[in-house]
Amino acid sequence: DIFFVDMWFVVKKVFVKFLVPAALLGLPFVVPVYAVGFDVATFATIFSVIFVILVGFFIAAATANYLSLQTHLAEENAYLIALFNLGVAVQPSMKKKLGDVIDVYLIAAVDYPLLEYANKTRKELQDVVDVVDSIEVKASDPKGMVALDHLYEAKVNLIRTLHSVAFSAPRVVYGIHWFILAALASTLVFLLLTLRTGEVLAGIVVGVLTISLYLILLLLYEVDNNDFLEDALAYSDVQKVFEAMGKLKYYPETAFTRYGKDQLQLDKDYRVGVYKNYPKSMEKKIKVVRV
Repeated sequence: DIFFVDMWFVVKKVFVKFLVPAALLGLPFVVPVYAVGFDVATFATIFSVIFVILVGFFIAAATANYLSLQTHLAEENAYLIALFNLGVAVQPSMKKKLGDVIDVYLIAAVDYPLLEYANKTRKELQDVVDVVDSIEVKASDPKGMVALDHLYEAKVNLIRTLHSVAFSAPRVVYGIHWFILAALASTLVFLLLTLRTGEVLAGIVVGVLTISLYLILLLLYEVDNNDFLEDALAYSDVQKVFEAMGKLKYYPETAFTRYGKDQLQLDKDYRVGVYKNYPKSMEKKIKVVRV
């Protein structure tokens, strides 16, 4: 199952990134030359202005969410490292138990896409909170009391940050919006095709403009879907938390198809989550790979 899922991802990426633009470039040379009985320039200007305003608004909103989510993810990892270090400082005997529950939470979080993990890992997060709340310090240890205060503060900040992640992750553009944008873009393409004169250069210009409309919509989709953020991080940021706790890095097996070993920078021993029935179930077996 995982093989077919990964192959579908690769095929879809090739189709979206290469085949569709190539087809759009050849569109002016395939569609017969036609003309309309109204002023094309006026209508093209009107539709272009509406398209630019809507796309600009949605890209601005999606980018704001993207930047906010990027900040919150960095804060989450920092708070997890702080929880572990402070918890060990307050009660050293809790090192293994605290490290294990954070490890389980991170593994669960990495398995899900950025849009879903904050809502899919509530149980694992609650286990982390329960272990943190069980940490005790002697009243005669003033440094431990101060560290415990910072520990609780980090816990509260972590929960607040995850709520912010859940708020920032959802998409800005919904189905009705995509329908309007697609209708505007299709109308503009229809009007552009009327500008052809039968010359090759005119066809190339119209093809390039058509591809530009498509790429603008693709850019909006990738920003809104947090694809850019996932590609930029490529599982690298969360690995710092594993290393801080003395755990091996962890990657789901889907990461290797999407990014490859070179981008994942597998220079040390690491763990791989092998799913039993993906994507129907997230149940998996974790294997250790020695480098």
